[in-house]
Amino acid sequence: MRVKPYCCHICGKRFNQTSILKVHQRIHTGERPYSCDLCGKRFNQKSILNVHKRIHSMERPYSCDICGRRFNEKSKLDSHRIHTGERPFSCDICGKTFNQKSILNVHKRIHTGERPYSCQICGKRFNQKSILDVHFRTHTGERPYSCKVCGKRLKSQSSLLVHMKRHANKECDRCGKVMSNFKNYKFHMKSHTVEKTFKCDLCEKMFRESWDLNKHLVVHSVEKPFKCDVCGNGFNRRYNLDLHVRVHTGEKPYKCNTCGKSFSSCVNMKKHIRIHTGEKPYTCKDCGKEFADSSAFKNHLRVHTGEKPFKCTYCMRKFATRTTLKRHTRTHTGEKPYKCTVCDKNFGHKTDLKSHMRMHTGEKPYKCVTCGDQFSTWSKLNKHKRVHTSEAQSSTHEKATSTKGNKVKSETT
Repeated sequence: MRVKPYCCHICGKRFNQTSILKVHQRIHTGERPYSCDLCGKRFNQKSILNVHKRIHSMERPYSCDICGRRFNEKSKLDSHRIHTGERPFSCDICGKTFNQKSILNVHKRIHTGERPYSCQICGKRFNQKSILDVHFRTHTGERPYSCKVCGKRLKSQSSLLVHMKRHANKECDRCGKVMSNFKNYKFHMKSHTVEKTFKCDLCEKMFRESWDLNKHLVVHSVEKPFKCDVCGNGFNRRYNLDLHVRVHTGEKPYKCNTCGKSFSSCVNMKKHIRIHTGEKPYTCKDCGKEFADSSAFKNHLRVHTGEKPFKCTYCMRKFATRTTLKRHTRTHTGEKPYKCTVCDKNFGHKTDLKSHMRMHTGEKPYKCVTCGDQFSTWSKLNKHKRVHTSEAQSSTHEKATSTKGNKVKSETT
C-alpha cells in the first residue's frame, strides 16, 4: 500500500497532497481565511464559502429526479435517499447502516473514541466539527442564528428551535388565524403569499412547489416496488412499507407523554396529541370547518370540489380518499390483513378487527347520553338510540291525542 507522503504534525493524519494538508491543518489552527461579503461569516475552505453563499442567493442547483426537491449541496441531495431507502454505508464494528459516508465516519468515533477537533482557546476536544463550532461561540460570543419573530440571536440552531417554541399561538395578521407554533405559521402564510402554479395533468390538482407535485404523482403511479414479506402487499415508497410492517409486528415505538398511548408512526402520534391540546390548524375556506390533521382536511375539501382522484384498477370506480379505495379493493382481492391475536380470525378492515376484539375484552366505549347504556360499536349505539326516538314520538303522539280529546269533551259540554 502506497504511503501518503504529507503528514499533519499535530494529529499524525497523512495526505496525498500538500494543498489538502494545508486545508486540514486549519481544523487545528482555527484559521478561516474566506469571508462572506454579505454576512461576514468566515470559512476555512473556499468551496464551503461558495455553498454558504447559496443561503443568501436561494440557489439550489441540485435536484432530486424522483420528487423534484432541490438542494444547495450535492451531499444533501445524496443523503435524500427517502425514495429508495438506500443505506449503502455500513459500520464494520456494530453493523449499523447509514445513507452518507460522512455520517458513518462520525459514528465510528463512538467506537474509537477519536476526537480530532480541538478548541484553540481552551483545548477541549470534540468528535464533530459542528459541535466544536457551537462550543467556540462560548468564547467569541458569536450568535449567528436570528429569531424571525422577535430578532433575538442565538449561538446554535438547536437553541433557536427551543426558543421558537416561546412564540406559540402566533396569529396571522392577514386572516386572524392562530397557529400553535412558528412552523405551522410559516406553512400557513404560504397560503396567502405563494400561488399554486404547478398542476397535475392527471387530476388537475394544483401545488405551490414542484417537489409537492412530484410527491403527489406517486398517488397515480401503478408501480409498487416495495413488497411486504409477510402479506405481499406492495408500496410505492420504502417509508410506507416500513410503517405497514408494524401492522404485522405490532411495533409502536412512539409514545404520547400525556396519556401513555403508543403509536406505530410519528405522524399518528402528532395527530393524537391534538386531542389533548385541542389544536385544529387546518380550516376550510368554504365552510369554516376546522380539522386537527391534514389528511382529514384534504378529504373534507373533496366534499366541496367533488374530486375523486383514487381509481380502482379492477373496476375503474373512483373514490375521494385512498383509505376508501383500499377498503374497496379488498372486495376484489379478498385480502384480510388484520388478524385477531386471541382467536386468529382475519378481517379486511382495521375497524372490524377493533370491533371484534371487544367481544374478547368486553369493552363498551360507546355510551348513550339518555339512559347511560353502553355498547361495543357505534352502530349498536345508533340502533339503540332509536328506542328513545320512538318513545319520544309515542309520547308526543299520546299528548297530542290527549289534548285533542280534552278539547272535544269541552266543546260537547
